[in-house]
Amino acid sequence: MEEQPVVKPPSGTPSPATTYPYSFNPFTFPRSTSFAPGQAIPNFYPISIADTCAFKTITSGAMGYVLGRAMGLLLSSYEAITPPIPVPGQRELPKVPWREQLQVSGRMIGEKSTSWGRNFLFFSAMISGMECLVDKGRGHHDITSVAIAGCATGAVFAAGQGPQAQCLACGGMAAFSAAMEHFMHGGD
Repeated sequence: MEEQPVVKPPSGTPSPATTYPYSFNPFTFPRSTSFAPGQAIPNFYPISIADTCAFKTITSGAMGYVLGRAMGLLLSSYEAITPPIPVPGQRELPKVPWREQLQVSGRMIGEKSTSWGRNFLFFSAMISGMECLVDKGRGHHDITSVAIAGCATGAVFAAGQGPQAQCLACGGMAAFSAAMEHFMHGGD
């Protein structure tokens, strides 16, 4: 059996014996796969800040917010310019000056895009954070990790609707996440 080299911590850091209890913090340090019995305990120092779950969650949330704002802007702009549908027997609505109509439309577009941005932020941050935590906890990334993270995210978002809705959301998000992982990464 080949002996694994032990990674030396950067100078100025405490010895591995004193850092071991804190080395499995998924928000700060990345976690590698479990090690064999008798093997030296590896050091879990982050290679870069981008390897941490906190960074991935914050970055995903920020990108989700920007995408949500763009989607809200696009979709609500059509809603703002759609004229009301005339119904027989209903009185005709008075004509609104174009400046006032522009202000109302702009306000509505701003509110809708903010709402969409906030929803995308929470969703993308939660699913990214859950996926990172599950990957770190299991020690590797696969379709099962993605499905577990999707299930947890769906259950959290349906928490106010009761256990049946949580189960349905869990199953739906797990299936959707697993399908997306399979199509995006080939099921690796």
